[in-house]
This record gives sequence, structure tokens and C-alpha cells, in this order.
Amino acid sequence: MSTNLPTTHFDVIVVGAGPTGAALAGDLGQRGRSVLLVEQGDGVVRDARLHAVSIRTMELARRWGIDEALRNCGWPLDHPQDVVWGTSLSEPELARIHWPSIAEMQPPSTSPTFAQRCPQMWFNEILLSFAKDQPTVTTLLYTAVTDVQQTSEAVTAVLADGSGTSEVTADYLVACDGARSNIRRSLNIDTVKSSVWGTSAEAIIRSPQLAAIPLAQTLGRFTVVEPAGMSISLLPFDGLDKYRVTVMVGEGEITKADMSAAARKIAGTEVEIEFVTDILPWSNRETVATRFREGRVFLAGDAAHTMPTTGGLGMNTGIQDSSDLGWKLDAVLQGWAGEALLDSYDPERRECVAQTSGLASSIYKDWIATRTGHKQFWTRIQAGGPDGERARRELADSLLTTFRREFNNIPASLGYRYEGSPVCIEDGTPSPALNYEVYIPTARPGHRAPHVWLEPDVSTLDCFGHGFTLVVIGHEEDTVDGFVTAAQERSMPLEVLVAHSATVDVQLRGAYEAAFVLVRPDGHVAWRSDVLPDQPGLILDVVRGAVTADARTPDPHPRHFLNL
Repeated sequence: MSTNLPTTHFDVIVVGAGPTGAALAGDLGQRGRSVLLVEQGDGVVRDARLHAVSIRTMELARRWGIDEALRNCGWPLDHPQDVVWGTSLSEPELARIHWPSIAEMQPPSTSPTFAQRCPQMWFNEILLSFAKDQPTVTTLLYTAVTDVQQTSEAVTAVLADGSGTSEVTADYLVACDGARSNIRRSLNIDTVKSSVWGTSAEAIIRSPQLAAIPLAQTLGRFTVVEPAGMSISLLPFDGLDKYRVTVMVGEGEITKADMSAAARKIAGTEVEIEFVTDILPWSNRETVATRFREGRVFLAGDAAHTMPTTGGLGMNTGIQDSSDLGWKLDAVLQGWAGEALLDSYDPERRECVAQTSGLASSIYKDWIATRTGHKQFWTRIQAGGPDGERARRELADSLLTTFRREFNNIPASLGYRYEGSPVCIEDGTPSPALNYEVYIPTARPGHRAPHVWLEPDVSTLDCFGHGFTLVVIGHEEDTVDGFVTAAQERSMPLEVLVAHSATVDVQLRGAYEAAFVLVRPDGHVAWRSDVLPDQPGLILDVVRGAVTADARTPDPHPRHFLNL
């Protein structure tokens, strides 16, 4: 190869510069780790793909310092984002969910930020720039990884570009090389696949005529509803005259002729369209690798799991993989964490994937169900009269009730938890049921630590990221000197967070429900209690993966580990 690398050994090699890989490389780079980011293409996403950057991903973007780049990605700040259903853009709408424009949106009480519309085509460019901006990250484009070998000490990757091959080594390698991951296959890691529930396809088109239809100017998504069920949707791509047309429930190959017919059905009239991209097809099913780690090699993003695109959960789930794995790799490379911390990546992320893929699949099956479930309404609507009008209203209610959870689902984005994680210490409180209708923050171990405003524009979440944070509520900072000393003895980064006002202290107590709460670098709670343990080092040893929770020295006062 002709490329001159700064070194032939890196802390981590990341294969694949899509959203998951670029986010992981950037996160590790911010932590000072040397990273080689390898991408076989040019790093440009040419399809629209995902549009919804979730509220949790925006929280991570805030931590990484790229949230403003996302806010100014190109999507017009004043463009309506309402979700609308109807028979066509030329007919009266059936139902509408109001979704404020970006300029009008405000963070909910549960977060310092809010979701953002940013097509993956634009988002990937932002993430890749984020990775490249880190001085310790080296990026190689147009370079393939043709072989991966590992020993107990290191991973060796063979790189190939147009000029030849070379070898590089690293302490760890993360495969973010997509659903057809060659690295996963070379490791003989199988995938468990559900049946295919349906085929979908999308394309970006340009159509000034479609953009001129009045209803099209009032929305951020339009779905065609007809007696045969729901199948086609329209998403403004740039807020001007480009759109993503999706045939969500198709059968067999979906051609450009099918896409053109879908665009006419959406418009309700003849419109001229220009294809900006080729058609991107996919199958709607769940897949998950049987293991996410093989020695020094990890799988992340689509290489580890895929799910239907409904709900926009797939890419955001991959970003959460990066957040979970980044700090763990850094901790082990720094020497203050044990290998068990890396082992926790699989069960933690597998738990989350099961939650999100289950929701995505359920939403997709709801699309399919409209083929038969809506017939009762259409028979009456087509008959006309007062009962037809009632049926139309009932259909609208059904659409809103069934599909509201597909859009900006805050409970799905913030409510995932690492239940039973080997590096989180349970506090004896019952696990709340999964609820995709209402998000109720909790500081139970394994859950995302709640957001509380500490001062204007400074959230508790802004205090998490580098190392562990011990949130102290209702006590002075020197109360936890034993924790601080134990962390220093283990070279473990630990910050103490104490409220500087009585009002904030009360808010923290209400949100965290304990006097002492230990939060991980990824913002998830590792331990909490109202009572300090006699040996805080035992707590730290579990959460850093040095010992298992079952292997710790028994404590004569179990309440020290519980919130009693």
C-alpha cells in the first residue's frame, strides 16, 4: 500500500465508517485512544436511509460536541414536521400528528435536548468529520480489510487498496462492516434470523410539481391509506423539492416503474419526477449474531443486529453500541478495568437490541395488518352517508392510536435498560415494565441516569462521559472520601457531583431516589444506595469488571448495596 500510516499498531481498529463505526472512532479519539478507521468505500452515504436522529443519539451528540452541526445539517428549521395520513395529497387528510418544526421544538422535561431530522446521507458526513477531527484517529478510505487474525496479545488486519496490501496490528478490532459483515463470517459467528415479514424499497426523487401541492407543504411525512391497506409513504428529504418515496410493504422486486406509480398515487394526480438515487431494497426481518465478541474482536451496528426500519431504531441502536463499547475499551486500555467489563458488552447490548428490534418489528407488522384490519372502515366509508363519516373518524382514531409510537418515541429512546448486567449492582427495586407510551425516568442500576438541570444549560448528563461520576445528594462532598480514595488506589477516574443549591438538591433527590448514585461514563447508573458501604472498593471492583458481583467478599450489611 502507498498510504503512510503514523504507526503500524493502534489501540483499536474500527472497520466500517458508517454511523456506528464513525461514532465509535470519534468517541475513542476524544478519549485519547489511537484508532485506525478503515472504510472500503469513500465514506459517503448516497441513499436517504434513516431520517430520525433520536433524542438519545442527540444526547450523545451533545456530549461529543456535534449537536449544533446536526441542528444545522441542512433541514430547514422552520419546515413543518407533522405526520399525516390520507388517500392522496390531492384529497382531504384523514389524520395528523402535530410535530413542531425544529425552530419551535423544546426539550422535554426528561432531557436537555430533542430529536433531530437529519438524513443519514448528511448525518454520516457529520460523524465522519467528527472522527477525522480527533488527532489520534487515522482514517483510510478506499481500503478493504481482507483478513483478520488474532492472538491472546493482539489483532492483525490485512489491508488492501489499489496499490497493494499491508498489515497493521491493534489491541482490539471492532467490526462495523454492515449486515453482510465479512469479519463476522470469517469468525464463524452465526446469526439468528426471523422470517421475512415483507420487502421494502426506497428512492430519492425530485418533483417540483409534487412540492407545489398545498398539503405537501404542511407536513414532514405522508402515508397513503387505501382499502388495500397502508404501503406507501413520502418523506420530504431537503425541505425543498426532493423526497424519499418508500414502498414499505411490497412483494418481490420493486422497480422504478413501481416507484413512479407510487409517486402518482401519493400525489393523487400526474406529476413529473426525476430519480436522484437508485432504488434501495431491503427485507424486513430481525437478525442477531449469536455472539458480539470473539476474543479481541467485537461486532457492532448492523454487523451484530438488524431490524425493520419502522420507527427509525436501527441506526440509533448502532450508535448506542458505540457509546457502550467506547468507554469500556478505553477503560481496559488504560489499565483500570478488567476483561469482564468487555464481556459485559454482549449481554448489555443484546438486552437493548431485543427491546428495540421487538418494537420495530411490531410496528412493521402493524403496517401489514392494515391490509385486513382497515376493511371494516372502508366498507362503510365507501357506502357514504353519516355512517361513512363516522367510519372515517374511527379510521383516523385507529391510525393515531396504532402508529403514534412510530414517531419520536421518547420512551423507546430513553427507556432502554441493561437489566441484569454483570457490571451493574442491583438495588432490590422491581424492574419497571417496558412502556412505549410514557417515559418515566429512573435511576435504577442499568438505566440511563435522569436529566436534571444543575444550572442554566448545564444538565446532569453533561457531567457524565469521561470517567465514573458519583452523584452525592443531601451530603457534603467529603462524605464520599472513602470512594474517592478507593478509586485513586485503582487508578480509576471518578468525579464527585454535588448540587450547589438546595433547590437542585431536592430535584436530584426526586429524580435519583438515593443519596449516593454511581454513574458510568456512558451515563447509565451502575450502583445506588442511601448508605455508604464499609468497603467502597468492592463496589468499584464490580462496576469496572475486576470481579463479578457474586465473587465479591460478602458484606455483613447487605443494605450497603441496596437502596433500603
